[in-house]
Amino acid sequence: MKKALLITAGITSAILLVLPLLWSIGLWYYQPISLIPAALLLAGAGLWWRKRRRPSAHLVLWLLVLVNIITYLCIPGPTPERWQKPWAVAPEFEQQGDRLTIRNLRDFRYRTEADSEARYRTETYDLSTLCGVDFAECHWDGMQAVCHTMLSFHFADGRRFAVSAETRLPEGVEQGAIPGLYKQYGILYLFGTEEDLFGLRTNIRHEDLSVYPLKIKQAGARKLLQHYIDLARYAESTHTPYNTISDNCSTGLVSGFRVLVPTMPRKYDFLPLHNGSIAGLLIHYGAVQCRPGETEEEIRKRCYVGYDLPVDNYSAALRSKITP
Repeated sequence: MKKALLITAGITSAILLVLPLLWSIGLWYYQPISLIPAALLLAGAGLWWRKRRRPSAHLVLWLLVLVNIITYLCIPGPTPERWQKPWAVAPEFEQQGDRLTIRNLRDFRYRTEADSEARYRTETYDLSTLCGVDFAECHWDGMQAVCHTMLSFHFADGRRFAVSAETRLPEGVEQGAIPGLYKQYGILYLFGTEEDLFGLRTNIRHEDLSVYPLKIKQAGARKLLQHYIDLARYAESTHTPYNTISDNCSTGLVSGFRVLVPTMPRKYDFLPLHNGSIAGLLIHYGAVQCRPGETEEEIRKRCYVGYDLPVDNYSAALRSKITP
């Protein structure tokens, strides 16, 4: 019985080693500097072996994984000479009481996705007039399990801006899920107009955008907005790297949703792995404005935006579709 348990434990340990070792191989490829501490560890194990104090192979491999994790944590986020045009400029914020000024509010105009006019604005908002928040999800290629998530904040004077956490790509680099595990990209919290951040997806890419008006009081909306301003400042000041799993386009946004749904089970803190389900959960827990007796299917149908909205009157055209 004891022998069987030892064999089972050994097999389990070997299986558990597979994923971190595969991850380690990727780390050596994408971050060659990580080979140095790994080589030192293996050299030490070799000396140990030569002295006939043969270490367990499993122990050496687990130590190798641990060294790789520590090395990864010590590697700073990317700071390239140039970021690609859509993510070249980070927003800046100035706050005095109820007064919020956003500089570098992105407002691109697109002829095609690759051909755009880079425009940035400076806008000042009175936070005492913040009156609503919308959650937006964008699907593409028919995929329902994965989406891009955004938020939109609107004020009593009719002005709005959207917030989108995006992969910040260095010049000449293409995005990929595997490289995204190894600090190859930055993450940027974009603050921009709906005509830009939403319009790029509905009018240029023809992706499937849905916008859900949320049930939230002004105090909650201000707390939510402040959370994303703090995230944007932190990401820019620390060169926070993008991570496909732990720090992607949804993790930061979802981290603020406790304001919306305090009773949502804690297991959903890990939801960004399945971010296509976020809207369904917000509907289920009563965070989305709806009409009396409206089903989830009816809410989703009403909140679907469609394609090719007029740029000159974009936000009004969008709201005419989704207003409860």
